[in-house]
Amino acid sequence: MPWVRLVFARTYMDRQRRAGLLFILPALLYFCLVFVVPLGESVVGSFYRTVPGGASRFVGVRLYERVLTDSTFWQAVRNTVTLLLLSAPATIVLALLVALGLNRLASLRWRSAWAAMYFLPFAVSLVAAALIWQWMYDPVYGFLNYLLTRVGIPPQKWLTSLDQVLPSLAIVNLWVRLGFDTMIFLAALQAIPREYYETAEIDGANRWQSVRHVTLPLLNPQIVMVSILELIFDFKIFDQVYATTQGGPASASETVIMLLYDTAFKYFRLGDASVMAVFVFVSLLLVTLVQWRVLRRQVEY
Repeated sequence: MPWVRLVFARTYMDRQRRAGLLFILPALLYFCLVFVVPLGESVVGSFYRTVPGGASRFVGVRLYERVLTDSTFWQAVRNTVTLLLLSAPATIVLALLVALGLNRLASLRWRSAWAAMYFLPFAVSLVAAALIWQWMYDPVYGFLNYLLTRVGIPPQKWLTSLDQVLPSLAIVNLWVRLGFDTMIFLAALQAIPREYYETAEIDGANRWQSVRHVTLPLLNPQIVMVSILELIFDFKIFDQVYATTQGGPASASETVIMLLYDTAFKYFRLGDASVMAVFVFVSLLLVTLVQWRVLRRQVEY
């Protein structure tokens, strides 16, 4: 029995395995308590309807039928996917370009200074970032409309416009996440051996060809990881939306997580909220597996 050998270790390898298990045990317990247990409760809760007074009644898949045929739910899904498509690709591409530029700086002092400035927004709390951009987007007193009027462009409604609210929130996401992604790409770029570029230069490759055939293939693991992280972050977006628009105007910026929050804690329909939580988990799991399967490539030189 493996567990008996770990508890009553006799060999050196058994003692090493037991030490490793003890080191990861706190993180494993934290993961189970914070993620696995709530997930299990959500799955179970999605089959029960909570009635006034706190009692629960098993209703089978009726809650799934009600939530998955609700137009409000699918409108929130469309808003979430649109926000994801507007912000995630732009954030990844810009972060990669910024990392490539920073990696070319010869001065370590200037590289660190620029990297710190790009990373600074990520250190700001999401609510604080949302409030900063809410002031920037203010139709009357906002800084962006001030700049537009200085160059003769009429003021925009930004967060109060049905058409502009999601692009405006995507810019906030980009501003917050750009520094984090840049740091990942920059660390990976600095780990690429210089010999690969020297060999490519001897073979006659120009700068673009070196990036295409050396840098991007070797950055593939980091690009896949950043893509998955951006997918999870944008699909679970809540703080920025709640602090700036609260889902408005006319639910044009209401995301799935925000609808889940309102359903659970404003309308106390815990069963419906559990169905939404299961939907988010299954969607993220499937898309992440597809991303991992499609984008992952083993590159060796």
